[in-house]
Amino acid sequence: MSNTLPGTKLYPLMPLRDIVIFPHMVAPLVVGRKQSIQALEDAMEKRTEIFLVTQINAGEDEPGPEGIYRVGTLASVMQLLRLPDGTIKALVEGKRRAHIVSYVPHDKFMQVELQEFIDDASVTSQVTAYERELRKYFEQYSTINNKIAKEVVKSVQTIDDPKKLVDVICAHLPLRAEEKQKILECATLLERVEKILDILSREIELAEIEKEINARVKARMSKTQRNYYLSEKVKEIQSEMDQGDE
Repeated sequence: MSNTLPGTKLYPLMPLRDIVIFPHMVAPLVVGRKQSIQALEDAMEKRTEIFLVTQINAGEDEPGPEGIYRVGTLASVMQLLRLPDGTIKALVEGKRRAHIVSYVPHDKFMQVELQEFIDDASVTSQVTAYERELRKYFEQYSTINNKIAKEVVKSVQTIDDPKKLVDVICAHLPLRAEEKQKILECATLLERVEKILDILSREIELAEIEKEINARVKARMSKTQRNYYLSEKVKEIQSEMDQGDE
């Protein structure tokens, strides 16, 4: 008899430091903690998905349930490579968002009962109105942020699934883990879109302000350097004139 709630299933859990995995995101992870390695190996052996969730304090070596966010992403383990130092390099791909219903005892790693998020189709239709703005803001943001590759911007323009569009943009935004976690936790797709638009708008505005400040500072430095050069030139001319008088 199953001990899970309707619509739930058991999965191995692996806590992450300073990284939030989104659906449709492929990421390499270097894993050294024993429980995490065992969770990855179990998922690989049983060909099941693993629940990747960010820990609240990145410095904590062995976080318990209270030190882990409750919302994360189910992911498939694409590849495992054991390195000479005993760590494992894993390649994972995010699939679906889910939240923890309960922790289930396991002797080797943390195991959780999960319930997946389901985006309402009616809400998805509302999101289509934001898609053009989302692409425009992301492209504008990428021009002022050198951390986003041009290939990513091009690929975003071709995505026609609003859920995938949101997840891909989130995955490539160079934000703090805490801020990405808030996006991941948004209950509906519409909420996530609105939050991303707010963030992009804010970042673009801050970048423009920073650009103006840098321009003013550069102008002041140029003026200072020019004045210094003229001052030194006058001193040199004066020195030559004084020597001529002798």
